[in-house]
Order: sequence, then C-alpha cells, then structure tokens
Amino acid sequence: MIDSLADTARLRELLANDYRKLPALKQKIVQLFSVINEPGNRTSFMACLNQIGIKDVSWGVFL
Repeated sequence: MIDSLADTARLRELLANDYRKLPALKQKIVQLFSVINEPGNRTSFMACLNQIGIKDVSWGVFL
C-alpha cells in the first residue's frame, strides 16, 4: 500500500520508466487497456487492435 505522496510519485516514475522500455506494440496494448472501461474478452480486444491498424498479434506478447 502506498503511504505518501512521495511514494506515489516514485511509483509513477518507476511505472513510466518501465512503460518507455516496452516495444511499440506493447505500448499500444497498454494504451488500449488504459481506455477500456468495461470487461472485455480477446475477441473484442482484437477488434480494437484491428481498428487501430494492428492486424497480427500473437497472444504470446503478454507472456
């Protein structure tokens, strides 16, 4: 559990650094998940990826 604003800022910094290290495809996936506001499944998620131009995704990218 985060106890202070300093801890929150540090966590945000660490997460942002990790995000910047991701390959472009994984960054797009994180962006997509960040705006989905309801439960989803692989089919609907793949439809979203196809809509933004990502046509061939192996689910191995999540491993």
